Amino acid sequence: MTMDALTAVTVGLIAWAFAVHLPLVYTVLGLTWLLPTLELIGLRKNDDRYFDIAKSLSRYLIFTYAIGGVFGTIVTVFLAGLLPVFTNAAGVLLWPVWGVATAFGVAISLPLIGFYYRSFGRMDDAKHIALGYGLAIVTSIIPAMFRLVFAFINYPMGVTAKPDPNSIVGFDLGVDLWQALGNPTYPPLLIATLAGAIAFTAVLISAVYTWRYAKTKDEHYKIGKDFGAKVGLIFGVIYVLASVWYLYEVYLYSPTMAWSIFGSPPSYLPAQLQPVYQPTLNLSWLFYLDVILGVVVLAFLATALRSANAGLAMVAFVAVIALMDGAEVLNGLAHLPYAIVPSPPVALALINAYGANFALQVADTLKVSALITPQINSLVQLIGAQPWLLSFSLALFIIFNLILLGGLYLVFSWRPKSQASAQQ
Repeated sequence: MTMDALTAVTVGLIAWAFAVHLPLVYTVLGLTWLLPTLELIGLRKNDDRYFDIAKSLSRYLIFTYAIGGVFGTIVTVFLAGLLPVFTNAAGVLLWPVWGVATAFGVAISLPLIGFYYRSFGRMDDAKHIALGYGLAIVTSIIPAMFRLVFAFINYPMGVTAKPDPNSIVGFDLGVDLWQALGNPTYPPLLIATLAGAIAFTAVLISAVYTWRYAKTKDEHYKIGKDFGAKVGLIFGVIYVLASVWYLYEVYLYSPTMAWSIFGSPPSYLPAQLQPVYQPTLNLSWLFYLDVILGVVVLAFLATALRSANAGLAMVAFVAVIALMDGAEVLNGLAHLPYAIVPSPPVALALINAYGANFALQVADTLKVSALITPQINSLVQLIGAQPWLLSFSLALFIIFNLILLGGLYLVFSWRPKSQASAQQ
């Protein structure tokens, strides 16, 4: 198997796991903010129907979180198995970030989700709302940490490289975490993630409730439809603004990503550096496809505030999942050929300190093809010997995504019979 094929295998398997993992964890993050908001509106309006909707949606929080967490583990296993050098470097450099994310994701968020659900109707409403928002804040720390890793990959701010003949890659990396926190791509990426998760979940709720309301004319579903549409519009706008800000920072600081996303090299990139930063993929088509999907979702939200179009609701249901996955795939694959995109200032500093050959050595080592290290990677060797595993993985990808679509619909449309009977 050629190195290009090995790179494709690596990217494909990791992308498969992400494509299942992300919609689930986005949904959980969005629900942790939306559920106490529904309770708060119900308390202020003295309307139990908002509490009913919140309780219905919360029933599957643990299930959704658990499945999403499983695929997060799969992503980690793929990274460790397919990119051991990269995983080792990222783990050593950013271990406090991984540690905080793991602590909040497993030791704190999961028990709180269970307690939040079990305490519905057993705790004072105001206290339960406060508990819900506390859960939302704690859960948001997890993507706050992981997005710092993504920002680091975009633009490894605070990183130093020094020659080391005893290192497996010929040099040692170090990082100043305080400088890493000042990464200019981090704030807009984090805001876009949080706003996007809330908007994504709200659109799913509105789409499913629009479909159900169009079929049943049940007021329960109308309330959910209108709530989801309003929240989706508000946070959708925030998401768009943060995404524009993020793309602007990426353009300034991550030339490979900017080139891949927009289809041409940044104007500031010298011609002599263009071969170094030229991306593997031109993903401008995916960028424009995401824009089109966003317009479709916006059209649905605007329509949902006035009427219930079941057909458009189902189109929006699929479109918003495709948009979320498309945006994440765009953000992930735009790095190629690099696992960590070297920044021009760091490249120039290395050239001045150690010479052009060392700077090129560092850049080449940060490429995905170099980090696969097939000589010591048994998983890559197995795939090379058994290429049918790729077709099998593709089949699993299709099956899991069909299950994901059906599962999300059931999660958002499910309603206890006791609630339905009480409303009739």
